[in-house]
Amino acid sequence: MRICALVALLLSILAIPGLSLSSDLASLAKEGYALVEETRVVGDYQGCIASKSLRFTNGKVFLCSTFGYDNSQYMPAVVILKNKDGAIKILINGKEYSGSFTDAQ
Repeated sequence: MRICALVALLLSILAIPGLSLSSDLASLAKEGYALVEETRVVGDYQGCIASKSLRFTNGKVFLCSTFGYDNSQYMPAVVILKNKDGAIKILINGKEYSGSFTDAQ
């Protein structure tokens, strides 16, 4: 049953237009992360910087707790993952970032 869930997760993420996959996706699924939602960054995106917030087209605001620059891109696809303990990770351009959702500001 776990293999079926992993395959379903991978197939659903493969279907996201414009998304570059991370080789870490399979390891995140093994760690218990599951697909919650697909969305996009609002406006220009240059990376996830600790304590910087990212607005998504679904209305959510993500506060980065990890750091990583990326090539500037307009409205890249985002995959939101969550584990059973409530920890959140997002994938943007195939890169994994940790953080949490905050109230829209």
